[in-house]
Amino acid sequence: MRFATKIGLSTAAAALIIGPLLGAALFLKVSSLLQEYITQDQVQSASSVMREIDTALYRAYLDVTMIAADELLREAVEHPQNPVEERLEEELEERVQVTGPWNALMVFDQTGRALFGPKPLGSANHITAYPANKIGFDHAMKGKVYYSGQIICPQTHEPFVIFAAPVYAGKKKDKVVGVVVAQYTWSAVQNILDYVDPSARVHLLNHERDVIGRRSNDAHPPLRIPPLVQPDLQNGRVAYGITPSSSHDEGKVLAVELRQSGMKEYLGSGWILLMEQPLDIIFAPISEIARNMALIVFIILLLQAAMLVVLGRFFLRPLGELVNGVRQVEQGSFDHKVIVRSKDEFRELADIFNAMIDKLRDAQVELVRREKLAVLGQVAGSVGHELRNPLGVMSNAVYFLQTVLPDADETTREYLNIIRDEIAISDRIVSELLDSVRSKPPHPEAVGMRDMIEQTLRQLTIPDSVSVSLDIPEALPPLRVDAMQISQVFRNLIGNGLEAMPGGGVLNIRAVENRPDGTVTVSIRDSGSGMTPEQQSKLFEPLFTTKARGTGLGLS
Repeated sequence: MRFATKIGLSTAAAALIIGPLLGAALFLKVSSLLQEYITQDQVQSASSVMREIDTALYRAYLDVTMIAADELLREAVEHPQNPVEERLEEELEERVQVTGPWNALMVFDQTGRALFGPKPLGSANHITAYPANKIGFDHAMKGKVYYSGQIICPQTHEPFVIFAAPVYAGKKKDKVVGVVVAQYTWSAVQNILDYVDPSARVHLLNHERDVIGRRSNDAHPPLRIPPLVQPDLQNGRVAYGITPSSSHDEGKVLAVELRQSGMKEYLGSGWILLMEQPLDIIFAPISEIARNMALIVFIILLLQAAMLVVLGRFFLRPLGELVNGVRQVEQGSFDHKVIVRSKDEFRELADIFNAMIDKLRDAQVELVRREKLAVLGQVAGSVGHELRNPLGVMSNAVYFLQTVLPDADETTREYLNIIRDEIAISDRIVSELLDSVRSKPPHPEAVGMRDMIEQTLRQLTIPDSVSVSLDIPEALPPLRVDAMQISQVFRNLIGNGLEAMPGGGVLNIRAVENRPDGTVTVSIRDSGSGMTPEQQSKLFEPLFTTKARGTGLGLS
């Protein structure tokens, strides 16, 4: 037996023993890390859901406080004889439309008598007829903004949350002259629960662990759910662990409990969010890794043993080619191809290696794209929620100033209008940023292509140095599309074309009907500088832009 054969057999035997052991150790390490990552991801998901609930209720807290601080409302409560009720009714109706949503909203004087409101609590005109709301009224009369837990209407059996805010006197700022009582619609919280991952069970519990909320299509849970038994982690607001059965007795689950923390002045009602994921679903990637790793280890060991025994030293040269290819990949080069001229297993291994490199390159591009989308989603959600609250406060402040300064001079009114318009523009930008990371279902309707494009052109500022050429047949049939989304596409394309012609040029817009397949092709062409092949390859990547102030979201 030749020495090379001995070396091959010895190496093959050692590989057959050591390989599976190393594969098992690697799998245990990878599965442990993956399990920890999945668990933390579930904790983050539960935190996100509870944060959305707290944000919605905190906005309701601010809304009812803002309504109670309205100067016109204070004057009507403190001086009922003043003829402002008609104006106040209109103003309250408008406030109800832009805040809430509310089941009911009513204003009471300090004696508990109902004065006015766009959505009465009921037919009775005194607060004592509504015991649950009377509690909020009493707290507000002490100068405190009140919010309840979930309340069930005895007549309709519909849940809601009560908010009550004091109305202070004009001269005596510490004197309460009335109370605004509002019932916040539970559907706002229900919508948040319905948006949770469909594979998970989600329950909202009160501080006594009674179930007060679940997804609309979930089966009815028990009336009360006990706390986790021996959780893997219990740290303040968060507890999680693997339980032998879920609240619905459907097998083992990963259960995450998160206690409500509130937001700023809104401290919450001690609610608990319980999210349960079946282990066979949430840990499916670990099982898949185990199967794939076992298969890969088996194939590699089999090939290695065969090649070392049969080929001996002959494999050194093609192996060198493979080693060189691996080094190229290690240095970050995915364009290197391993070439083996022999028609044997090494040629096959080289082909497999090259295919793996191609897949790895594609996976790297996809990973970068997903990371951009993930960062964009987090930044958009965070910036959107953080900016909308101050924008809402500024909008209310401008509305308040316009209300209390009806006789202001023309310059003041002009600047207030400018501020109001700029706030609206900022709110639209935030909405567009949020829309760019949300997938909204289209709402098709019949629209004319020419009317849509002409309307889009009217919304844009066309420089005098740019001439627009429209070639859209009048006989073009109406199209069933989402007018808002398609208009946004046209606005982005036309805007890009205008920006590509800073020195002027021609913008051609042409539409052609494709009768065989029932479609219409719209081309938008500018006479600008165009794009390089490299820019074209990244055209639809999010966050890619060549503009100094671009966001890279227009075509993503």
